[in-house]
Amino acid sequence: MIFAIVASIILIGFFSGYEIGFVSANRLSLELKKKQGSRSGKIIAGFLEAPTQFIGTCLIGLNISLVVFGILFEELLHTHIWSKLGLGDGAILVGNTLVSTLVILFIGELVPKAIFKARAAAMINTFAPLAQFFHILFKPLTVILVNTAQWVLSNVLQVKMVYKKEAFTKVDLAHFVQQTNAHQEQQELNTDLFENALSLPDIKVRKCLVPRTEIVGVEIQTSLEEVKALFIETKLSKLIVYNDTLDNIVGYIHQLDLFKKPNDIKAILHPILLVTESMNAADLINLFSKKRKSIAWVVDEFGGTAGIVTMEDVLEEIFGEINDEYDEQEFLEKKISANEYIFSGRLELDYLYEKYGIDFAADSAETLSGYLIHKHEAIPKVREVIHLSHFDAEILMVSDTRIEKVKLTIH
Repeated sequence: MIFAIVASIILIGFFSGYEIGFVSANRLSLELKKKQGSRSGKIIAGFLEAPTQFIGTCLIGLNISLVVFGILFEELLHTHIWSKLGLGDGAILVGNTLVSTLVILFIGELVPKAIFKARAAAMINTFAPLAQFFHILFKPLTVILVNTAQWVLSNVLQVKMVYKKEAFTKVDLAHFVQQTNAHQEQQELNTDLFENALSLPDIKVRKCLVPRTEIVGVEIQTSLEEVKALFIETKLSKLIVYNDTLDNIVGYIHQLDLFKKPNDIKAILHPILLVTESMNAADLINLFSKKRKSIAWVVDEFGGTAGIVTMEDVLEEIFGEINDEYDEQEFLEKKISANEYIFSGRLELDYLYEKYGIDFAADSAETLSGYLIHKHEAIPKVREVIHLSHFDAEILMVSDTRIEKVKLTIH
């Protein structure tokens, strides 16, 4: 009898735990197991094809185990405890109910469900063969009960039953990435890359672009000799071409086109994509791929030029800063005392907040230079000090269009 009671409580734990594990497991992880050709993956794939049938199997197994446990455990208590205490029928009923409930809740429900939910994918893969055995064993009864229940819902209660296989979502992929068991450092890198990729639809082009003040371009009437010199000086592969002002960009030229020995810029001018700064990064990548382009002209809400954006700028949102042999050195950032810093004006506000904890509470500005110019409402002069609520900014170097170097003193 003891063996039968232990077996029944184990089965109660198995069925209740496997059911919660099956419901909680990441579907993408299960699908990948199937694609890998593992035995457990194929078994679980069969469960996923008819989840209602499998849940029915778990419920039937659970209830049979509960009935068997209740009968045997009641007999055990009556023989070894209640008969010796001389309790009445009412007290025995209460005692059986309390003791059985506590044992089932703790050993048969709470503990197994917690374990299966915490390690859902691992547990349901490990016990998939056992689950398949019971699924086959109870299949005739399961089919009858499930079909009867569906008939009652559809014809008696008038509940419309809709069955469809849902597509995988961003949440499924995010959960799968978090649950993978690669080497810690490699896993952290993979997780960051996946999470960055998943966030692309939420990133606006205005966050990726090269601002108008940093665009390197040439007027359409510029001579080819000047263009060649600018390519050599900047080490850029492409130059923006405009007519009169940067608000009237007409295209771009590529340095390789100079080998075609053109007569003027117009002969090698490429059309440029036009996008708004509110477009998201995922849509921009799709547009680049569809049009087979890698650079776009970004306009603001008023139709003026906000900047330009390249495929590399968008990819840096996933992989971080991408530098080649021609990229300039990193922007200046130096801590000179406990509350004093020297920064390049081109450093991004998000970066300064993440690394130094300086909160600029900026709504529109992306860089330190843009933020200070916005607050000052003009380009400040060298040695001019801008007093703000959280810090003072002493201007150390400026150009015609931006602040190049600034000293921050935190209050």
